[in-house]
Amino acid sequence: MSQLKEKLSRFLKENPIFSRFLKNSGYMFSSSTISVGLVAVQSILAASLLGKSQLGLITLAISSVTTINQIFSFRMGEFVIRFFTKAKEEHGLEHAKAVIKSSIFIESVTSILAFIFLILIAPVAAPLFVTDFDPALLSPLIQLFGISILANLFTETANGVLRVTNHYKTQAAIGLIHSILTFSIITLAFIFKWGFLVVLLAYLVGKIFIGVSPMLMALRVMPREFGSGWWKTRISILTSAKEMARFVVSTNLSGTIKQLSNESEGLWIGLFIDESAVGLYKVAMSVANLLTIPITPFIQTAFPEITRCAISKKWAQLRKLLRQITLLASAWTIPATLFLVIFGKWILTYIYTPEFEYTSAFIPMIILLAGYAFTNIFFWNRSLLLSFGKANIPLLVLAVGGILKMALTLVVVPVYGINGEAALLSAYFILTTGVMILIGYTVIKKSETLEPEIEAA
Repeated sequence: MSQLKEKLSRFLKENPIFSRFLKNSGYMFSSSTISVGLVAVQSILAASLLGKSQLGLITLAISSVTTINQIFSFRMGEFVIRFFTKAKEEHGLEHAKAVIKSSIFIESVTSILAFIFLILIAPVAAPLFVTDFDPALLSPLIQLFGISILANLFTETANGVLRVTNHYKTQAAIGLIHSILTFSIITLAFIFKWGFLVVLLAYLVGKIFIGVSPMLMALRVMPREFGSGWWKTRISILTSAKEMARFVVSTNLSGTIKQLSNESEGLWIGLFIDESAVGLYKVAMSVANLLTIPITPFIQTAFPEITRCAISKKWAQLRKLLRQITLLASAWTIPATLFLVIFGKWILTYIYTPEFEYTSAFIPMIILLAGYAFTNIFFWNRSLLLSFGKANIPLLVLAVGGILKMALTLVVVPVYGINGEAALLSAYFILTTGVMILIGYTVIKKSETLEPEIEAA
């Protein structure tokens, strides 16, 4: 045991970047590990309480709000990580503070515009997605959940600030409390049979908490890190406005395409089938999504480390880091996938309420696991390109893959239902992730040739 401990200690000392990544991920991972259990149980309770149709109705309301919000979002967390690090390295702290101030302004304006658009579009969009319920019921549910957009006024920027200032422990605590809060309300709703509106409110309360808390913490952190007058910094001092504009537009477009093609599944199924099918697919997604929860912290903590390596031109360290985090992701993803393949049908048959017949979600769940497992293992594919400022490449890859998937959706889903949608999503994940991995390594190879390492790895 002592030899193993000694070897591990030596390994971490010899790999300081990976060691820092593990330390930061550890805060987030401990929170996510608990969240896996809570999310799994709350999805079972919600599905067992509501049944397929009501679960589908809530899913449509949440998906509608999420889609509108993401269409208006410029992914300012990625913007902060990319340009704060770059500005601080090249021009000093004053320029880095200007990056944060501009990010808060842009995100706040777009959030307000998204909320106004949502309120106006909800009555028009609702009839497109419901068949079992009155469209007049879905519209106010969408507008109610839309409050979460205002509660996330500049949350992406706030999370970016917490990451670049290494406040991962704070983010982990917020994530854990969010999971406990949502879980507690849904559990009470299940015990007292409170119905679908309380379940929707549970998700809304959680969304408000996960939005407001990072903003409050960032506002507390920034005066300590950047000085009390950080907000007085003039945005006009930024010298790379065009590069920043290209970055935010590219990330917005790629994020929008990603949202429409692989994160709005409920809306596509509601459009072509019905609310019960949406509910079944939601259950399949909930089980498959358990794979991604422990990996999400790695995405958040790996991006800053990848960016530091790219900006400082430490190519050997970058390659080494990518290998290490890939192996780490595989250590969770492969066993977890096998477990869900073996026991998934039993979970759907006996853990979920049998009377609602969720067993038919097994086949789409298995299909989804293939795509989720692949993109889980190579979770860094997009972050690598963004760290080089190549936001246009993910945009192009996701655009081609997204347009192809959406075109096939029009043909496949009406015929093959939720199994067809699951197959399209998995294929999309594997195709786009694979292409971005190949391009990412090509960029590293080219950079190694044009810009040799500044210092030894």
